Amino acid sequence: MRLRTLPTSLTAIAAACVITAPAFASQQDQPGYYVSARTVYARQQANNMDLSLRPRIGSFASGKDSAERFTGAFAAGYQFGNGWRAEGEYVARATSAFTSGSTAFPTSFNHDRISSQRFMLNGYRDFALGHGFSAYASLGLGITNARSGGWQGNPSRQFDRTTQNNLTYAVGVGVSYALAKRWTVDLGYRYADMGHAQSGWNAFANAPGLRDEQLRANLVANEIYLGVRFLFD
Repeated sequence: MRLRTLPTSLTAIAAACVITAPAFASQQDQPGYYVSARTVYARQQANNMDLSLRPRIGSFASGKDSAERFTGAFAAGYQFGNGWRAEGEYVARATSAFTSGSTAFPTSFNHDRISSQRFMLNGYRDFALGHGFSAYASLGLGITNARSGGWQGNPSRQFDRTTQNNLTYAVGVGVSYALAKRWTVDLGYRYADMGHAQSGWNAFANAPGLRDEQLRANLVANEIYLGVRFLFD
């Protein structure tokens, strides 16, 4: 599957940058403001879909509970010159589709579409490794804007669409390389828990004529990103 080769591709790109660029000293001791742009590969997971409301269906049957997506991120922050950084980050909207079913209606799947974007405050601790390399750990806290909707069985049987703003946390690790005096490349991994996403009630008529069905999931992501930072004078 093509998407699953991305982490290897990112590693190859980062390695090429290291090979072709001269080694500069680690920038972590230089204070100043910076901006960053990142390409993000995300494997999103919909946990706890069994909490969806679908009465009279027998037992829950799992379906497709993960999706792989590309997105981007942009950040602006301040480097304190003592190994610490702080930034605000925007992670662009990405949409993932998940499915779940039931034993009573094995061919009538719920199709849950969740569209999410994040606004984060991140802190980083850099550790110099020498020859322009450094390692870092990160912790982030912010808000995920999640839109959830979908359909059951066929696209004419829609659920109402809703939007939630969820408290979100992220933890990560990575490595950096100083390409030039003001330029740094970052290769990192992070885990993000984006909270609960639920649709509105069923807009279609079910057997008893009730609006008592709803899509629910807890959205998390494992992300690998490649980024470039520019440090201002």
